[in-house]
Amino acid sequence: MLLKTKINHTLFFILSIFGVLKLNAQGSSGQNFISTPYSNYGIGEWTNTNFYQAGASQHTYSGFYSYSFLNPATLGDVRYTAFDASASLRTGYSQLGTEKYEFLGGGMEYLSLALPVWKKVSQKLISYDSIKDVKRWKLTPWGATTAISIKPITSVGYSYYQDQNDTLKTRTSHKGSGGVNALTWNTGFRLGNNFRVGYGLGYVFGVTKDNALFSVVDSLELGVVEDARTIYVRGMQQQLGLIYTFKLDSTYHKFGASYEWFSNTHATRNRLTRSMEVTSAGYTSILDTILNEEGDKRSISLPSSFGLGYYFQYRKSWALSFDWRTQLWTNYSAFFDNNSYQNRADWGVTFHLNPEDIKRNNQKRMSVPVRLSFRQSNSQLQFPTNEDVWGVKEQRIGLGFGIPIVRRYYDNSVITNLIHVQAEYWTRTPTGGGLPKEQFITIGVGFQLGDIWFAQRKYD
Repeated sequence: MLLKTKINHTLFFILSIFGVLKLNAQGSSGQNFISTPYSNYGIGEWTNTNFYQAGASQHTYSGFYSYSFLNPATLGDVRYTAFDASASLRTGYSQLGTEKYEFLGGGMEYLSLALPVWKKVSQKLISYDSIKDVKRWKLTPWGATTAISIKPITSVGYSYYQDQNDTLKTRTSHKGSGGVNALTWNTGFRLGNNFRVGYGLGYVFGVTKDNALFSVVDSLELGVVEDARTIYVRGMQQQLGLIYTFKLDSTYHKFGASYEWFSNTHATRNRLTRSMEVTSAGYTSILDTILNEEGDKRSISLPSSFGLGYYFQYRKSWALSFDWRTQLWTNYSAFFDNNSYQNRADWGVTFHLNPEDIKRNNQKRMSVPVRLSFRQSNSQLQFPTNEDVWGVKEQRIGLGFGIPIVRRYYDNSVITNLIHVQAEYWTRTPTGGGLPKEQFITIGVGFQLGDIWFAQRKYD
């Protein structure tokens, strides 16, 4: 009955995902909205979405209910059914000189369901006390957990203009929306006490829209050239992950690594460019259709990435994790994007207080997990000038905590659920070149629900 219930909930989750896919296909916007002119490059702002409870630990954070999107091997530690969902509210601004553009947005962060599919404990007799008639066994855990998830991997949102005051006064306005998402199926394997391996397969889909207006003002009318472009992205994502873990005295250690790549990725472009005029009376007329392109489908290559992480934990009290990841943007190519990029690098460190995601039997109440994280990034964006090439640096500081909701079930087992609250302050600073500076504050709430939502009840 328990297996049947989990299957039913899995089917319901899959149907919910297809509903999200349909809404995304119709609305053509990413689930998590941002407003920044820097998202007008490539296929949008890369989100690096991960669970709130992980902080900046992308390769090593794991637990009985917890894992990471970026390293499927972390699923090997998951022992119970876990459902995770999150949404956020984001506010901030972009500023260039005296011009300041404020923003309020946010949206869905992630939706994921993990299910243990295999558990086994092998035992080996290592000693026997004939006087006390006591046998000593070595227990070795084996298992596998699979997870199906949906998350945004890029988000597009910008609205800005550029004025040119030379011989003629001109203005170029840009407006964009959309995003690219991933529906993934990851599986992690627990191979004894020390090794975890994982593999993930995902479907990449999304739509980005861009509309540019070039206008020239004279005394009688406004001349406008409109360039509207829609890009449909489809492809496959794959991930490999590895974790090595061991215990030394009162400390626990983890080393993690992951590799992500994309294959069979293509984009279809629809583009309409036309010239118009707007008279002083407000009348708009179309003068000429310069370009009308539909269904231009070509292959593209998205940036692969790999990363490493180290996790140190002292007893059950606190933990410190270090993380590094790079995206190979020099291997990125798309027929609709002529910009050049550099490889992106992200470094992160997270301090976890009370890192355990379960209530231990010797605890009267589960301790509140608290995390403080910092991440420094060198963006893939680069802007060449006559004298130099300018880049963009990003910094993120996050503070979060979990609210335990612990209940005893009918068989006296303890089921753990957590509500995670996360606040993050994010700044983006160009290295020069008169580029806009940005800062954002994000408040997110994540729900981490355990087995009690999926087990078959024995009574009402």
